[in-house]
Amino acid sequence: MVWGISLKNNVPFSIKRRVTGVVIILTITMVSLTLLFSAMSTKHETQEVYDARLSQTAKLLLLTISSFESQLSQASIQSQFEAWMEKIRQLSDSDDDPTVYGHPYENNIVFQLYKNNALVWSSRKDAGVLSPSPEFSGFGDREVDGREWRIFQLHSTDSEFVLVAEKHAIRQEIINEVVLSAILPQMILFPLFIVILIYFIDKSFRPISELRLAISQRSIEKLDRIYVSNQTLELSPLVDTLNQLLEQLELAWQRERQFTRMAAHEIKTPLTILRLNAENALHSQDREQLEQDLGNLLKGIDRTDRVLHQLLTLAKVDSITNLEKQDVVLNNVLQSTLSDLAQLALRNEQHLSLEGDTCSIQGDEFLLGLLFRNLIDNAIRYSGNGSNIDVRVVASDYWYEVFISDSGPNVSDEAREKLFDSFYRANTEKGDGAGLGMSIARDIAVLHNDTVELLPRENHTNTFRIRFKH
Repeated sequence: MVWGISLKNNVPFSIKRRVTGVVIILTITMVSLTLLFSAMSTKHETQEVYDARLSQTAKLLLLTISSFESQLSQASIQSQFEAWMEKIRQLSDSDDDPTVYGHPYENNIVFQLYKNNALVWSSRKDAGVLSPSPEFSGFGDREVDGREWRIFQLHSTDSEFVLVAEKHAIRQEIINEVVLSAILPQMILFPLFIVILIYFIDKSFRPISELRLAISQRSIEKLDRIYVSNQTLELSPLVDTLNQLLEQLELAWQRERQFTRMAAHEIKTPLTILRLNAENALHSQDREQLEQDLGNLLKGIDRTDRVLHQLLTLAKVDSITNLEKQDVVLNNVLQSTLSDLAQLALRNEQHLSLEGDTCSIQGDEFLLGLLFRNLIDNAIRYSGNGSNIDVRVVASDYWYEVFISDSGPNVSDEAREKLFDSFYRANTEKGDGAGLGMSIARDIAVLHNDTVELLPRENHTNTFRIRFKH
């Protein structure tokens, strides 16, 4: 079938064609069954009506003959009946043309009278003997001279009875006409119904065609929202989901382009410096200059390593879509982070401290450690020698809050606005990274549905607050 394709071959099929085909086949099947049952019911009801007429006619005939038999001779009855039938034949132009003397269809009905078990009178002399036997009573079917009759035989005495017969053909003609009158309007209207059905199915599938066209027009350079003029209950959730996906893809693509552009710039600069230091070391004439160039080369390698590490970390954080969470004790993560950074703080003669409530949240322990490390490392690098870096954990009714404070210089208003932007460095003379630490911290907080912010300076301290939901 054109509209149906087996599921085993995995070949795409047309839903519209399949729906149209199924509806048409079901409609044809239902109409056919309706007509079949209608024909069967019509045949049954017609048989009952005509059988009732046969039996009633036989009774009336028997009663009439019994009443007038003494007054009228059989010859006069025969003569009168034949005269009526002859006038019917003369006055009627066709089998369907009634006259004042009756209807031509009367030729399909035969009345016969039997006495002493012999036929004594028949309304049609050419019909022959239609009685199966003198002992027969009731309804029956007879075939005489190739013509089929439906008969009803009724006895008045053991030796006298009447028989009324009707051609089967006349019944079948009535049934055919009734069925045809029921079928003909449907046969005329059915093609129109199919055309209307196909039109409405096609119209109902237009939103799908519109959606397909809209999707085909989208590309990596064109990820704007999809709009369908005729929204449907079935398509609206799909369109909403596609638009959400396009928005996420657009954001990811923008981040990718920005990351690629800035990463190329951030890597190119330290590589250029490394090359200059290496060339200077090759052409150095004295040991002191050589040691200075080699020292600069090592610093450049360290900075490049840090930049690459930050870039890889940012790429990893950006690629996370489904965060697997577990129970994490904030105090343990903070204690481990401070322990890792203690050597760097001692080098700068800085003081680290941790205090506060013990709190446990749902999150990723590695990423939370990276969040705290970036913030504390930022405080160590930019607060200056001899500064104090204090970490406090505070539990309230709705939040767990971590405060990371340092006694370093004040952060300018411009730096506050751009502090969490990717590749932004407020103190280029002190930092050796790519300006991604704060951006990574913000992204990790967002992944945990939490917030990180730099609070207004108070008591000569800069304070970052990370707020976690219970």
